[in-house]
Amino acid sequence: MNPLLRSAFVQTLLARFRREGITSRERLYLIIGGVTLVGLLLYGVYSTAALYLDRMKGLDRLIHQKEEALVTLGQINREYIQIKSQTGALDQRIQNDQGKFSLLSFLESLAGTADVRSRIAYMRPQTMAMVDQYRETSVEMKIENVTLDQAVRFLSSIEQAPHVLKIKNLHFHTRYANPQFLDVTFLVSTYEKPG
Repeated sequence: MNPLLRSAFVQTLLARFRREGITSRERLYLIIGGVTLVGLLLYGVYSTAALYLDRMKGLDRLIHQKEEALVTLGQINREYIQIKSQTGALDQRIQNDQGKFSLLSFLESLAGTADVRSRIAYMRPQTMAMVDQYRETSVEMKIENVTLDQAVRFLSSIEQAPHVLKIKNLHFHTRYANPQFLDVTFLVSTYEKPG
């Protein structure tokens, strides 16, 4: 029904009520209809308000989650920048050593400084392997009949060297004849960029 007919219908109905009056049965129907209409309107307002409040709570939770994600993203970004800076520093150290550094001779001179040169059982160069964009050069080394202090001093001097060195596969074995002395076997690696 279009709005004009509705308003004409309502107008006719109102005119009839003015002329003839309303019976008690019609009055009851009107009251029940009015109460039902008001109830439906209140229910609609309540439902709309409840939906709105639920939506607002959902958006508040979403805002909180996004804020936490933003904080996490900021932490990850700071870690990325720090790691990138460290990688850049390592790349620079690797570039500085490029072509000027011999791992075997460096370890031999370091052993002399740490007073374990005479205790070297062997130094075996290992095959070069590619690790990401770097070529890894390794030397397996064994020093025998050293004290714990000598071994720690030597390994510390390798770790604190100005070159990019990494100690792997470290094994300590006590001597059967004298448990105060150790045999130490380890692998020392350095890296270079090919090309």
